[in-house]
Amino acid sequence: MKTKHYRTCSICEALCGLELTVEDNQVVSIRGDADDVLSKGYLCPKGVAMQDLHTDPNRLRTPLKKTESGFVPIDWDTALNIVAEKLTEVRERDGRSA
Repeated sequence: MKTKHYRTCSICEALCGLELTVEDNQVVSIRGDADDVLSKGYLCPKGVAMQDLHTDPNRLRTPLKKTESGFVPIDWDTALNIVAEKLTEVRERDGRSA
C-alpha cells in the first residue's frame, strides 16, 4: 500500500515542502508539496536527491564516540547526555554567551 507523507527538506535554508510517497517502508517518490506555503510545489535537485542521502551506505545512523581505539557506536540517550554535560562545562567556564 502506498502512503503519502509531508515533510520539510532540511538540506538548505529554503526549507521546501516535500511530498513523499512510501511503499513497503521505502520512499518511491519525492515531489514538491503544492500546498506548502513557502515553496508552493517547487523542489530543487537537492530535495529530489534526498532519497540518495537517506540510503547512502556511508550515512551515519547512530551517534559515535571517539575513544583511544577509534570511534564506537553509542545510543542516543548517552550521546545527548554527553552533549548536555559538555555544554554545561563550556557555559560555566566561559559564560552564557560562549
